[in-house]
Amino acid sequence: MYITVNMNDTARHGSEFFKAAHINDTVSMKSLLTSKDFDPAIRGNLEETILHTALLNGNKEIAEFILDMMPSLINEPMTSDMYRGETPMHIAVLKQDVEMVKELLKRGADVMNARATGSCFVPGEECQCYYGEYLLSFAACIGNEEIVRTLIKHCAPLEAQDSLGNTVLHVLVLQPEKEQAYSMYDLITSLVSEKHHQFVENIVNNDGYTPLKLAAAEGDFVMFNYLVQKQKKIYWTMGTISYCVYDLTNIDTWGDQKSVLDIITTSRNSEVRKLVDAKPVKELLHQKWNSFGYKYFLIWMFSYIMYIIIFTVSSLYRPLKPIPPGLSDNLTIRTQKTLAESYQTKEDYLRLVGELITIIGALVILISEIPYLYRIGPRNYLGNTSIGGPFPLLLVCYSLLIAVAVIMRILGNVEEAVPISLALIIGWCNTIYFARGFKMLGQFSIMIQKIIFGDFMQWCCLVLICITGFTSAFYVMFQTLDLRNYPYFRDFPMTMYTTVELMMGLIDLPVPYDKPTPSILYVAYVLYMIFVYLLLLNLLIAMMDDTYWRIAYEREELWKVQIAATILLLERRVPVFLKIRSGVPGRSLGFDDDKWYIGVEEILTETVGTKVQVPALNAQKYSHHLGWDAIRKNLAKIISMRESSESTSF
Repeated sequence: MYITVNMNDTARHGSEFFKAAHINDTVSMKSLLTSKDFDPAIRGNLEETILHTALLNGNKEIAEFILDMMPSLINEPMTSDMYRGETPMHIAVLKQDVEMVKELLKRGADVMNARATGSCFVPGEECQCYYGEYLLSFAACIGNEEIVRTLIKHCAPLEAQDSLGNTVLHVLVLQPEKEQAYSMYDLITSLVSEKHHQFVENIVNNDGYTPLKLAAAEGDFVMFNYLVQKQKKIYWTMGTISYCVYDLTNIDTWGDQKSVLDIITTSRNSEVRKLVDAKPVKELLHQKWNSFGYKYFLIWMFSYIMYIIIFTVSSLYRPLKPIPPGLSDNLTIRTQKTLAESYQTKEDYLRLVGELITIIGALVILISEIPYLYRIGPRNYLGNTSIGGPFPLLLVCYSLLIAVAVIMRILGNVEEAVPISLALIIGWCNTIYFARGFKMLGQFSIMIQKIIFGDFMQWCCLVLICITGFTSAFYVMFQTLDLRNYPYFRDFPMTMYTTVELMMGLIDLPVPYDKPTPSILYVAYVLYMIFVYLLLLNLLIAMMDDTYWRIAYEREELWKVQIAATILLLERRVPVFLKIRSGVPGRSLGFDDDKWYIGVEEILTETVGTKVQVPALNAQKYSHHLGWDAIRKNLAKIISMRESSESTSF
């Protein structure tokens, strides 16, 4: 992208300096620079110098003359809000003027610190091109290989980070022209040592993303796959079948709180979720699910079901006593025992054990969910179907209700049944969470969540307005009548309940037909049934049907992401001594590094990669040489990963 300035928008034509720079008039420029009547540091409306003007108009001859006469302008930046920080070198790079770039470098142009930080170059409403602010980033985004080579030769820093924390590699990930970005990425990494480019590839920006993580966060499947393939090593080839090992750095969650797996499971972007089927993410999740995820999930599920059963039994046998006949209101015949009366017999103490288990379980749930809420944020905590949807919130509500019930039991409050009843409903409803561990049930669970928290919640808001209006109308109509004949409309709450029943079609209009009733009531009733019962109720059905078919195409993908989120949750919550790291250490594969890898069986097409050779020194550490025994041993590890992946129900 070329940055040019409209000459009519500046005061250049009013200045002999800018006019001479614009028309490449060397003679006039020489006389002006030697004259005492003109200020050579004059700037235009965009705060540009005469050197900027010459370069913008491609006038190399006048630019070199200005540099000869005024060498101090070589690193002088523009100072307007829009083009702040843009130096002559930036312009030369954007114009792809290789000769001018070399000339400026020869004259001492700064390639280390020059930054274009104006609104034109920083993401925002006025941004015309985000090229990373630094010269090397500009050159890489323009796609000029010669300029990139020249800048790196002059020590342009790869690790320089712009105002967003992005290096040149981050900026290339964000570029829409993928083929050009691949070419520049390969070129830049080939011009520096392997150690240096690995260091740059692990630099994180302000959001905590490396280039690989940034590609994942953007949902850029193509760029993510390219970066992963760059790190791939072909470990062994047999005909058209190869066993490749992928570097798990930045992808696995081990020691990384913002890994690619975390990004996939917490993102709301549907494009990001597609990465769950990318290599090596898919293979890594397979291995995690088979090695520990499925087993721990079943233990968790059965533990919770047993826990909720204990809570239910303890609630069913809660301490009650009969009310003396003289004190009864003819409706309530039993009441809550006092705390001292509640624990006297063996059955009471057995129930106490169940109650203590319930309290401890609620406390554990609360302690585990609050840090989880803090880590992922309230928005994802409540609205992201992949990481739990409403279920984490239900667990928190359940724990708080148990705490309220305990307090009421201690205080001897007879309304203890209210929080216990609500806790029972929430506790049992939360078992639906574990449907995600099974493919068929998990997909239906996703569908239910999408319908309830999408269509149904919106529909309820609309219906609530209508019901409130008709309830008020019905109540006003019955205010002047003898309410003993109309018990369903005796007060406003009962009228609203009756209105809801009418909407659901559970009852007919509850009025005695042998007594006169105002005609306006029948008119209101007909309008209500047409508008709410026929129109709105069928509208809800249509909305749910539309959502079902819309979600049907992505429910399997959503289910896979839910499984991934469950794996990560289990991995972080199990005790340290039970944690299992996925993959194979690099040293056991003959690589002289501390990284971990995962093996994937692939079918080769046209091009066969180079087989990885193990350094002789490293090979001697494990055996005399990497012979057939070592190959079979390491190959067996990789094949075992593949076999376990194929047998999984993931």
